[in-house]
This record gives sequence, structure tokens and C-alpha cells, in this order.
Amino acid sequence: MSNTHIITHEESITIIKFLVNPTYHLIKLIIDEVAENYQYEKRLWDLSEIQFDLTLEEIQLISEYGKRKFTKPSKLAIYAVDDLAFGEMLQFETYRKEEGRTLPMVFRNEQDAIDWLKS
Repeated sequence: MSNTHIITHEESITIIKFLVNPTYHLIKLIIDEVAENYQYEKRLWDLSEIQFDLTLEEIQLISEYGKRKFTKPSKLAIYAVDDLAFGEMLQFETYRKEEGRTLPMVFRNEQDAIDWLKS
């Protein structure tokens, strides 16, 4: 088991929960792990217990990296309670915009994120 994150699969949703404040490189490694081992169509990235602080450039690079790794149409929800993380994930949401694909959604409430993924 990792000491940086936990990945579970519940009710057709892959949940990625960070246990530490992630770096750009850690996020890329986790994206690789999810893309290789959890190829499901619904993902919830749970940032509820961490502080998240990346540069605007890193957010854009992660967005582009994710687009290349997850080519199959899918739904992505992000759960963030920290104000900075929430704001940064709204920027991420904008960078992930791609014609023909569902736009990721950022939520402050986990149940709202899960309900959206199931809809």
C-alpha cells in the first residue's frame, strides 16, 4: 500500500485519494498507475485531506498529460475543500476542455461529485 495515495474502485467509480500534498511528479506517476490499472470510465480525485499547490504551468502540463493518458471518453470529478485547491482545480477544468469530451467538474462536496459521476 502506498503512503502517498489510495486507489479504490466502488460502484463503478475509481476513487483516487491523496494522503500527502502531491508534487507535479507524483501526480504524473499516479495518472500512469490509474491509466494502466484502473481503466474505468468514471474517476473521482479526492483532494479533501490535503493542501494542493501547483504552479499554473504545472496544472496545464498535468491537464495535457491526462488528455494523452485517458483517450477513452470518461467522466472526471474532483473533490476539493481547500480554497486554493478548489481554485486551482477550476483552472485545471478549463485546461481539460476538449471538443467531444465531458468537461471535468470540481466539487466541494463528495456526495455531489459521486452523484454527478453516476448521472
